[in-house]
Parts: sequence; structure tokens; C-alpha cells
Amino acid sequence: MKVRFIALAAALMFAVPVMAQEQRGTIEGVITDTSGAVLPGVTVEARAANGAVVSTTSGSDGVYRFPSVAPGDYIITASLQ
Repeated sequence: MKVRFIALAAALMFAVPVMAQEQRGTIEGVITDTSGAVLPGVTVEARAANGAVVSTTSGSDGVYRFPSVAPGDYIITASLQ
């Protein structure tokens, strides 16, 4: 009985870190013009290979961020009105 308990405890100890693995990623960057000045208010889109599109707007510091995207290739486009 004691051996089974130890084996079960060992199995659980190794299984817990596996549950914590993340299957998402982050895309982030800074939008600047040709002189290097940051551009706030730029609409940024990330288009996945499967056609899914997510959109955000750059902040006052020109930074845009997609905090939780699936692994894969993305095409990033930016537009400013």
C-alpha cells in the first residue's frame, strides 16, 4: 500500500508542471514613421493563416500588443486615418 501511495505521489508531482504549459503567444511592437517618431492611434491587424483576424490600436507611445494569440504565422498590417 505504501509503495502505491509513493508511486501515485511521484506521478502527480511530475504531472502538475505539465498542466501549466501555455499554448498561446504574444505579438507586440512599436509603430514609428520614417523619422523614428512614434505614431499613436494606428489600427493594427494580425491575420492568421487560417483567416482569423484580430485588431488593436497603438497607444500614445506607439505600442501595439496582441496578448493571447495561437501559435502560427501572422501577417501584420497597420493603417492610420
